[in-house]
Amino acid sequence: GGGCIILPTAAKEIEAEPSALPLGRRSPRGRLRWYFVSCPEGREAATCAKVRQIIPADILQDAFVLRKESQFKRHGEWRTEVIDFFKGYFVAATKDAPALSRALDRLTFPVHMVGAVGRGYQPISEDAQHLLEQTMDKSHVVRLSWGEIVSDALCVQRGPLVGHEDRVAKFNRRHAWAFVRVGDGEGASATLSMPLAILARR
Repeated sequence: GGGCIILPTAAKEIEAEPSALPLGRRSPRGRLRWYFVSCPEGREAATCAKVRQIIPADILQDAFVLRKESQFKRHGEWRTEVIDFFKGYFVAATKDAPALSRALDRLTFPVHMVGAVGRGYQPISEDAQHLLEQTMDKSHVVRLSWGEIVSDALCVQRGPLVGHEDRVAKFNRRHAWAFVRVGDGEGASATLSMPLAILARR
């Protein structure tokens, strides 16, 4: 069982997906943080794998493509597929963003650190990173959650969003998305689109 949260009046079903990347404030060198790296759309997994092979482990601690399950209807049947969370980006974990950026710039294929500020880079916001760490599996996929609306309260019964109902700002029942709030406590906030099937409203 999961908790229930009364949805705010603004939490109507909507169509659009959030587009802004959830970036936080610059981090001091020496702290392991996640960063977005841009690459050609459709080549995320291949580019990420090449970068992992080339960049030394003391600069790049980890790199992966964030993915999520997506439900779609084909020939009248619901199916689930795994899609990229952010098209045209993968995640790089490093303690030295400027050094990683310099290493990426030396490569012969198009990869670039995102969020340049002065001589540093904005990492993924800590709150977004923590939420993703809690909700993704070992293959970096956020699986589908299942819930229902009971007397205008969202109750998530199964899946990684159990216990995170208070973060759900909006949802799209037809496309099985939840619009999940993240912020790092520093005034920055963003919305992540995560898979949530609303089975019933009663």
